[in-house]
Amino acid sequence: MAELRGGAWRSPPRSRYNGILRLSQVRPAPLSVAITVLVACPVWGARWDVVPTVMVRETYTDNVFLAPDALKQSDWVTQVIPGISVATTGPRLRFNINYAPEITYYARDSQDDQVFNRGDASAVAVLAEELLFLDAGGRVDQYNVSAQGPITTSNVNATGNRATVASYYASPYLRRTFGSQVQAEAKYTYSVVNTDDNPLLSDSVANRINLRLASGPAYKLLSWDIAYTRENIRYDTGQDTDTEVTSANARRLITSTVGLLAQAGYDYYSAGNLGSASEGASWSAGLDWTPSPRTRLAATAGQRFYGNDYFLDFRHRTRLTTWSAGYNQSVTTSRSDFFLPATTSTTGYLDTLYSSRFPDPVARQKAVDDFIARTGLPPSLSSPINFFTTQLFLAKRWQASTGFQGVRNVLLANVFHETREGLEGDLVLPTAPNATKQTGTSLIWNLRMSSRNSLNLYGAYNRVETTSTGQVDHPAYVGLIFTRQIQRRITGTLGYRRQQKDSSISSSSYTENAGFASLEMRF
Repeated sequence: MAELRGGAWRSPPRSRYNGILRLSQVRPAPLSVAITVLVACPVWGARWDVVPTVMVRETYTDNVFLAPDALKQSDWVTQVIPGISVATTGPRLRFNINYAPEITYYARDSQDDQVFNRGDASAVAVLAEELLFLDAGGRVDQYNVSAQGPITTSNVNATGNRATVASYYASPYLRRTFGSQVQAEAKYTYSVVNTDDNPLLSDSVANRINLRLASGPAYKLLSWDIAYTRENIRYDTGQDTDTEVTSANARRLITSTVGLLAQAGYDYYSAGNLGSASEGASWSAGLDWTPSPRTRLAATAGQRFYGNDYFLDFRHRTRLTTWSAGYNQSVTTSRSDFFLPATTSTTGYLDTLYSSRFPDPVARQKAVDDFIARTGLPPSLSSPINFFTTQLFLAKRWQASTGFQGVRNVLLANVFHETREGLEGDLVLPTAPNATKQTGTSLIWNLRMSSRNSLNLYGAYNRVETTSTGQVDHPAYVGLIFTRQIQRRITGTLGYRRQQKDSSISSSSYTENAGFASLEMRF
């Protein structure tokens, strides 16, 4: 976190290479081997789309460190963002990579100049027809470290509360169908998470095995599956986290649209020498209702080693709208969240909205990407802060979202409530050091003013309570962006944002006003 030094508010000393993924930090990993294998696949007949870009953005902020109002410091910040996007879709390979580092210069505090690596990659390959497959991918980006420090979505703010995280994985698997009766799958996943020397989340390597045996299409009234998962996470601090979950699931049709759900299994979680293992039998039962491919409602209730367990999933879409609501409980880690797809991503919402207009997933993805590039929509809605910790915790999350698409408007909105509680043996600790309660909402509205001009209005509000200390924070932001397509390959933007946090700890409160302009060229 930032702190007061010599009468001026400054972020803590940082290496000039913070935010840079140094080669010395990266473990040798099978991801590079996986990419080599993918390139060697016979897919060169597929079309490859390569799109280089470059953006220059100038920002004026009246509070570059997000310090208390009495200690604000303004600055002009210049960012040069070269980028490249490579994508292909063939009969045996789907591959996509986006890389856009942010080269950031500060007019007043040049010691804070940095290069922030940002990018993601994903690939799915068929190595042997109907038998051997490979998933691989990775991401490097910046994240807020602590829920109690200054919270920002921009690398312009040198808060000292952000760190670069690089996560990547390779997952070969065997999948075999035995007639119409049984489907079997065996998957191995190797994953790595590296941070830029942040003590709250040390570098880690994980090995994971998934085994699954499921009923085939011959089973109409009664479908079933048996699954086994085992994972070991090794942190550089010497801590090991072991997970072992066995489950058997069944679904029995009562009518053509209503099914009875049942689950039984056993859970085992161990955080090395930090306490006794958390383990016990689990069961649940419930119903699901699927009146059409566009609507589904499922709900279950049961028991796990920590107590009552509940699940809810509702999804519905029309030609111009999408709706979802759900509740889920899971034992997880901060590390695991870096590999989960963003449920609040703008791309995900638009993909659902575009599904009726573009049934082909490849054409739909291209339409979504073009729309985001043309309108300058923010990448995601607000979600709970994934603060850094190596501890196991129990997460309970309610979430609801909606999306509307009109002739000239797109509206996306969500609300959520999440509690994170520490896990020690069979005990759930609501006042553990990293336990929080987070509630929030956000909205994005896009107005297409003309074929070349668009306007984005976005805002978010969170309430973050750290239960061990009683600190309550209310971070919020609002922004307005005007985008104009100057030429077919050149886009300009003008924007304004305001970030604010009211806190029960007065020294943690701040406000920021910032204006920015950018010019992007696609080659």
